Amino acid sequence: MPQIPQPIRKWTALKLEYLDAYLQGYAQATKSWGERYYIDAFAGSGDCILADNQMPVLGSPWRALQAIPAFSAYYFVEKNREAADHLRRRIEEVGVGNALIFTGDCNQVIPAHILPAMSKRAPSFAFLDPYGLQLNWETVVRLAQHRSEALYKMELLLLYPYDMAINRAFSSQQSYPALDRFYGDRRIWREQLDVSLSRKETAAQRRERFLRLYQDRLHALGYTFVDSFGPLYGGHRAKYHVIFAGDNAVGAKIMRHVWSHPRAIPGELGFHPIRRPKS
Repeated sequence: MPQIPQPIRKWTALKLEYLDAYLQGYAQATKSWGERYYIDAFAGSGDCILADNQMPVLGSPWRALQAIPAFSAYYFVEKNREAADHLRRRIEEVGVGNALIFTGDCNQVIPAHILPAMSKRAPSFAFLDPYGLQLNWETVVRLAQHRSEALYKMELLLLYPYDMAINRAFSSQQSYPALDRFYGDRRIWREQLDVSLSRKETAAQRRERFLRLYQDRLHALGYTFVDSFGPLYGGHRAKYHVIFAGDNAVGAKIMRHVWSHPRAIPGELGFHPIRRPKS
């Protein structure tokens, strides 16, 4: 059973601050469209707490729900039933009527239940925040292809867990099927690993190689702008990168601006909540 509120570390809280800042910029940039859609593939319970000092922290669902103007619809997916039920109760308590919470695997829920219900013309944004190798490449492909009738693809912001999961999985054959699903094909990641091993690359060089591999895969889906940010660190250890994929130059500019500024987290000196316009 998950702990609720979910204990998180500084690097997770920092990621949420960057997400919050971008979502507010995204909402403003797309307000002329009249409608916009948000997908959170690993939504959690919505309520977090800093493990170090017990400071309450809003999870990603509340960051999206607070963006002004509001999204036309919110789609939250969470595999753990207790966490999903908690999020559902909390959202019902505040009376948000355009938020749907799905309990299940996002790789199944998104193509079967969410994408068929979404406009293919309106701006849409997906936050893909796995804690390991739970995000299948085929799901990323389906998201990228959804707005086939529109000028711009669905924007993606995803956690790329190289140090947290990918690098560790290389040494365990039991993890190979998960790597296959994550990259879409064993040949793709295995060839790169073989080259890296033959060249005796450093840990940093191998990280950069596999970061470029995933970015190249996103470019191949037709994304014009594919930017990586990070890695985010826990102490002296790298944890993960965050990757943005989009077609719109305005969105890319906003994202780069957001990540170019150092940010504090709740409880730290210099922390300021995201500024929002009056609704």
